[in-house]
Amino acid sequence: MSNGKSDLFVFLGAAFAVLFGLFALQKWYGSYIDIRFSQELQEGGPSEAVLNARRADEEQAAKRKLPLDQAITRLAQRGRDSFSAITPTPSQDLSAVAGWIHRPGFKPVTAHPVRAPHAVAQIAQPASADAQAPGAAEAAAPAQPSH
Repeated sequence: MSNGKSDLFVFLGAAFAVLFGLFALQKWYGSYIDIRFSQELQEGGPSEAVLNARRADEEQAAKRKLPLDQAITRLAQRGRDSFSAITPTPSQDLSAVAGWIHRPGFKPVTAHPVRAPHAVAQIAQPASADAQAPGAAEAAAPAQPSH
């Protein structure tokens, strides 16, 4: 007579045995395939596409105005700022910040309007500012940017 508990243990034992056997078989077969075919690939050398790409790179390097080793030497001596093609310039791109929007508590970056300093704002006010009410001149002046 069999009960449900012993049938369960037999089923679980068979399942674990098959699982372990398949895992061991996959490891053995994978290592055999890996060793066999990686040796064949190494013996065969690079593919035709790789050789063509290398040849094209060498031809393009030969057509340059300045050989690569001389360009590296000049760059090391003069710095990046002396070459207009590679001079660093500030970027206005904010796309790198886009991923941070999903972080809790993130405050998005917004473009702030350019504000004139307080002294320039007083000079730019019209001459009729004296005729206005005493509090109106301060209310009309732009707020100071906080840093």
